[in-house]
Amino acid sequence: MDINEIKNLPDRVPTETLISMFQNALNQFENNEITKDNFLLTLSQLTDRQTMTYELLRSDIRNDIDRTLSRLWKTDTYDEVDTILSIVVNLGLEICFKKIKESLGHYNTIDKSTLDEIQKTINEVGENIG
Repeated sequence: MDINEIKNLPDRVPTETLISMFQNALNQFENNEITKDNFLLTLSQLTDRQTMTYELLRSDIRNDIDRTLSRLWKTDTYDEVDTILSIVVNLGLEICFKKIKESLGHYNTIDKSTLDEIQKTINEVGENIG
């Protein structure tokens, strides 16, 4: 799956097509066929289309994404944090959201702008992301 193809998708994509594309992105990432940056960009683009369906993403796919992003969560770079926060909020990923909240315990090692973005997102979402 080419990232330019993903970027050029129409705003509205059929649900079944999105499910297939999310699964494909997960498989490619697991098989080291795409980089973490391209994986996150792909998920971000697909999540934008998913929100336009006004449906919840199928739970098995959502859970796979949730577990994968939980493993990837680090607070090292603002852009990566911002992308993951957007995906987590828009897909309602509970496991990763919990990990995000726990990362605030390490606030003294997180860049201020990154910390502010995490805190702002948590405040906007509240306690129950689901």
